[in-house]
Amino acid sequence: MPRPATSNDTKRARLRGLCAATLMALIGIFSSGISAASTSNSWSVFVHIEYVDGTVYEHAFATGVPTSTLPSILAECARSHRGGSAVRYHCFPVRE
Repeated sequence: MPRPATSNDTKRARLRGLCAATLMALIGIFSSGISAASTSNSWSVFVHIEYVDGTVYEHAFATGVPTSTLPSILAECARSHRGGSAVRYHCFPVRE
C-alpha cells in the first residue's frame, strides 16, 4: 500500500514542476529570438548546371528577390535553361 504524501514530497514535486516550466520558458524565449533573427523577405536564386564533360557551373540567377515574386523567378530560371548541352540543371532559392 502506498504511503501518504508528505509536505517534503509535495515541495519536491512543486520544485520539479517549477524548474520544468522555467526551462521550457527559456527554451521558448531563445528559440523565438533565433527564428525572428533569421527571417528575411529577400532571396537569391541560384542555378546549378552540369554538362556532359563533367563540368559543373553554379551561379546566381537573381538576387534580392522578394518572397512574393519568388515562384515566378524560379519558373523563369527553369525556362531559361531548357535545351542546350546541359545534362542536368536546377534552380534553387537561398535566403539572404
